[in-house]
Amino acid sequence: MRFIKTLSLLLLFTFPLFVFAQKENIDQNVMQQIRKEGLQNSKVMDIAFHLTDVSGPRLTASPGFMRAANYAKNQLTQWGLVNAMLDPWGDFGKSWELQKSYVAIISPWYKSLEAYPKVWTGGTNGIKNAEVLLISAKDSAGLDAYRGKLKGKILLLDRSDKYNLSFKPDATRYTDAELDSMSNIKMQPADTAAMRRRREQFGSFRGAQILINTLKALATSEGAVAILSTSPRNHDGTIFVQQAGPYKVSDPENFLDVAIGWEDYMTMVRLLKNNIAVKMDVDVQTKFSSADTKGYNVIAEIPGTDKNLKDEVIMLGGHLDSWVGGTGANDNGAGSAVMMEADAY
Repeated sequence: MRFIKTLSLLLLFTFPLFVFAQKENIDQNVMQQIRKEGLQNSKVMDIAFHLTDVSGPRLTASPGFMRAANYAKNQLTQWGLVNAMLDPWGDFGKSWELQKSYVAIISPWYKSLEAYPKVWTGGTNGIKNAEVLLISAKDSAGLDAYRGKLKGKILLLDRSDKYNLSFKPDATRYTDAELDSMSNIKMQPADTAAMRRRREQFGSFRGAQILINTLKALATSEGAVAILSTSPRNHDGTIFVQQAGPYKVSDPENFLDVAIGWEDYMTMVRLLKNNIAVKMDVDVQTKFSSADTKGYNVIAEIPGTDKNLKDEVIMLGGHLDSWVGGTGANDNGAGSAVMMEADAY
């Protein structure tokens, strides 16, 4: 997905010109007012609430994005900024919205799954009850063995990669000693072995993507229901979900690709490898729209007053759009909220 600057403020401030040799006079009263606003009158959590919980996922051009964009535009106007608008930056593509998603294992036992259809996929046109077919092909040529067998099936690619459990915390703070040591880092010659490994990893990823694209094309032509996807990153309840394919107006709907957790995916792989049939219910409804194919920035201005700086611009911004697996608090609702909070003062 193209990450665009979807929330940019054009801010013009008046800055006094200091002679660096002179002592700067600091207005302590103004400094105290700034601190009070930030520490006692902050609205940043309310802003974040409206951008995330209220607006929902903010996929570019989606209804959720437009809710957040219009909230931002209206809020900036209320704060007294001028020329607040949704400014089209060019053609983007189709709008997409997930309207319903139910995915469950129903045999050999029942379990509803945490699952997210990837962006710009079609739906199932009602609930589908289907067997899961394990695809063990290693490359596109290996898919020939599955031709004529995909109709009405949910497809699951065999995986050999493993999830390595980590006991390290997700985040740590550098110690003073670690920070100081960074100043002594010296450039090292290129690690040819590491570069070779990266090239091999890229080649492996490219080969896997070709296999998946070929399988999706075959699945579409034969009338399969969906394909399930995962990654070792999708563990402990976290599922990363991005796009399933292109989104231009002329592009067809992408074959339904559903991201699920690593644990659930590998459970089904183990069952199928031991000849235990797996059946699922899948009911996905998505909505496309080409009524407005433009992409938009939200912009507003604070005009400056210093004649000497009238041609200069200070910009604050963050990208407002997000993926659909959540409400984009980190990516980049937090940055957008902080930027709007700074502007409010």
